[in-house]
Amino acid sequence: MGLSYAPDYTWTEHFAKRALERFGVENEKLAKWVGRQRGSLTLYSTESGTQPEMKKYISDDGIIFVCNTLELTFVTCYEANDILNGGKKVTIHENNVNLFKEEAKKLAHKYRLKDSQEMLLSVEEHIDVFYKLCHKLMNGRLTEKNYLLLQSLIDEFHIVKSALRVTETKRCDFKIYQ
Repeated sequence: MGLSYAPDYTWTEHFAKRALERFGVENEKLAKWVGRQRGSLTLYSTESGTQPEMKKYISDDGIIFVCNTLELTFVTCYEANDILNGGKKVTIHENNVNLFKEEAKKLAHKYRLKDSQEMLLSVEEHIDVFYKLCHKLMNGRLTEKNYLLLQSLIDEFHIVKSALRVTETKRCDFKIYQ
């Protein structure tokens, strides 16, 4: 819902000062600037405080116009700091949802890491044997005995590889849907 009777609105001296101070709009260019903003004004909030005729409208540029709907005047203007790029207002609910998503993501990472640790601890012996066999083969001579160690190294490699593959397939167990 746009601003009714928008072309009939005038502005206060305070509005002109704030437009100059906050947006660099001089008095000579104020009418044109307001005219550009006026076409995209939509109701932002109605504050039912002491002055029910005061309403806030927001332009597509993210500028809030405080209007007196009885006197048809723009009272003041300022930049909206609590809106998203899409023009939506950031609410406490959205903040809570974002905090929840971040917390869920942290928990998913924590449990994935815990599963990975448990899996690696279960093959810790095999990792140690694999490491020792690698060093024996790299530093040893080309003998028949070392050739047999190569088969043991490959066996240990497959054990460690299968543990890592299980860890990799469990990646989707704690998937967070956006």
